[in-house]
Amino acid sequence: MKASVVIPTHNREKILNIVLRYYGGQGLSKDIFEVIIVDDGSTDQTFRLFNELKDLDIDGPGPALRKYRGRIKGAGEGWYRPENGVGFSNQCEPLKIKYIQIEKSGRSVSRNIGIGFSSYPLTIFADDDIFVEPDFVKKHIESHTPHDSCVIMGRVIHTRDIKNPFSAGWKLKDINTAFLATGNASVFKEYLIQAGLFDEGYTVYGWEDFDLGIHLKEIGVKSQKRKIYGYHYDPPQKYLEPERIYGKEKERGSTAVYFYKNHPLRWVERFTLVNNRILKTLFRFLGFRNWFLSKKRISFLKGFFRLVIRFKGYFDGIDEGKENYSG
Repeated sequence: MKASVVIPTHNREKILNIVLRYYGGQGLSKDIFEVIIVDDGSTDQTFRLFNELKDLDIDGPGPALRKYRGRIKGAGEGWYRPENGVGFSNQCEPLKIKYIQIEKSGRSVSRNIGIGFSSYPLTIFADDDIFVEPDFVKKHIESHTPHDSCVIMGRVIHTRDIKNPFSAGWKLKDINTAFLATGNASVFKEYLIQAGLFDEGYTVYGWEDFDLGIHLKEIGVKSQKRKIYGYHYDPPQKYLEPERIYGKEKERGSTAVYFYKNHPLRWVERFTLVNNRILKTLFRFLGFRNWFLSKKRISFLKGFFRLVIRFKGYFDGIDEGKENYSG
């Protein structure tokens, strides 16, 4: 069995190169898997990592190529050798890479394009800031039988140690009960297509994988947990950046409303808090008039203020989403 690892990225040039080292250190033949990087409108120098790749035909046949042709700025394929760095002891072997540059389109479109360009039957989803264990791809492949109808969900551990990420232990924040979470999961491509792929109405951060998980479940796919580890790099912060945190959570709140509109289920309503008046009132009080946006940084009581900023942004996003999706 062969697998395609689909990784969307946006302005993560430095961390992406480190992430790819771990794929270059996988303990299996490199013709068993490919890594597909979909560059979602990056404005940094991400493209320079892949300058040596040969041009990939984007004008050939196939519905995936035709549908997205206007969004694709360029594409390459070939063998890429990640650079070794401090703290990385594994030997980096060349990787079979496809690199697709697209106009800023969001995670749903990015992943759908990645799936469309994939060559192998098994799709593995991961993120551009997750360091994977040396047998990550092997474990995902071996967790499947040919044409089984399963989502295999690995575990994501948050780490602040970029030099030795695997030293991080399991924490309460690492709990994930999702049917499908695209930081560490695998499923056969045929079922992704049958379920309709990712809903491209999710143009900003949040919930698109939960949405697809519901559709996969509807067609009879099962979700199973496995001890397959990815380590999400959560860099240490000396201070908070209120505007960045608020903006991201506001996007997530807005898409929560879109998610609930698509799936008006009781558990979705509870999980997304879209109609939770008590919490909304509490954080509206704590974040009165978004006082925190007048601060460029907050360096004291970071845990408490991060909670206030996140929930105030989230509930503001819900209000905005209810206006945008009222029709």
